[in-house]
Amino acid sequence: MKVRHAVQQDIPKIAEIHVKSWQTTYQGIINQDYLDGLKIEEREESWRRMSLEGTFVAEDAEGVFGFASFGKQRDERYPTYDGELYAIYLLQKKQRSGAGIALIAEGVRYLIEKGYQNILLWVFEQNSAKHFYQKLQPHFVVTSQFELAGEKHDEIGYGWELLVLNDHLHRIKSSASNNNERKM
Repeated sequence: MKVRHAVQQDIPKIAEIHVKSWQTTYQGIINQDYLDGLKIEEREESWRRMSLEGTFVAEDAEGVFGFASFGKQRDERYPTYDGELYAIYLLQKKQRSGAGIALIAEGVRYLIEKGYQNILLWVFEQNSAKHFYQKLQPHFVVTSQFELAGEKHDEIGYGWELLVLNDHLHRIKSSASNNNERKM
């Protein structure tokens, strides 16, 4: 598996991952009619209008199977945080493969290079991925509410100092690497 900067040719696969991940991850959380109505073509069109700056893909011999997107923090309520993890999605069969950590590590490296100091991300309160983020030991947690598809949803905001998160990610990756070596 490798992680690299996304390019225009990746957009159809990014759009597919985006839709399929929403449909599996948010089943039972978001209105099913809304999820069923998500269209890969529409998501692709949306991605074509955005810059891929700060977007990374994870791929293996089978092709691209995940992506993450990073950039300037968008929520004016939290000015202390200058960077944001906008999205991270992996096809369900590739989750728990280490790709999530690798994508976040690449995005954190990117944000540090761009001069960012802190990062914020938002996750649905009912999303089991929140446990993944909690393992990364955020130092800031806030809850908020928003509306989607006519329903109110709770979300959790997690925040980190980038250099602290970067060190933590390196320890996780080193530990995983050492465990893999012991298994051989």
